[in-house]
Amino acid sequence: MNSKYYIVWIEGFSARGGEKLLTLDANDHTYTTKMTEALRVKHEDIGHVKELLEKQQIADWVLESPNTFVPTSYAPKGTIFKKVD
Repeated sequence: MNSKYYIVWIEGFSARGGEKLLTLDANDHTYTTKMTEALRVKHEDIGHVKELLEKQQIADWVLESPNTFVPTSYAPKGTIFKKVD
């Protein structure tokens, strides 16, 4: 698969039905269980997303898991993470 984006899977038995990031900013994040609504992160923004989630006290084992960033080539309109400096 030609992965252009990544969905951030936080909790559940599978990425398809589990909790994924819906929104993320410097202060907070929200979840969705709907794959079509999940936030998409570009490869170059993964490090920044990890930093934000670490500051928001997401467990290290989640951030370091090889299953947290689920590759996808599809990003519905309005789902791409925008880095704010």
